[in-house]
Amino acid sequence: MIDLLHPLHPRLVHFPIALSLVGVAFLAWGILKRQESWTHYGQISLLLGWVGAIVAALSGLVDQDRAADTPVVANAINQHITVGLALIVALGLALYWPLRNRRLFTDPRRRWGYLALLLLGAALVLLEGWLGGKLVYGLGVGVR
Repeated sequence: MIDLLHPLHPRLVHFPIALSLVGVAFLAWGILKRQESWTHYGQISLLLGWVGAIVAALSGLVDQDRAADTPVVANAINQHITVGLALIVALGLALYWPLRNRRLFTDPRRRWGYLALLLLGAALVLLEGWLGGKLVYGLGVGVR
């Protein structure tokens, strides 16, 4: 019989990746063009991506028990978890910072600092996806 629930993690990662990257793009566009509606769309997308990333991370912690117990796989999983935690923190800060600082989008220095945080978040999303691909396609985690 086919187990439809496992592995669950690979089924849950695509929307958080897309929503996070779209959120970063919309926020950056809105900040650079000073269009409040785009920053609003970006914050909504980023929030949905962040919540999805937390759900995906939890499912990954459950699914990791099915991975091969080798040092190479364990090292790759630990890297994936570390970047995932950094990603959740960075995106969480990107969501929190505008709530604490009303002048964030109008003060040039703060605006550029926020854009740097968004770029860090996007880089972490891409690195996290690459590490996940390494686990699946390079090490066969979840497919063998």
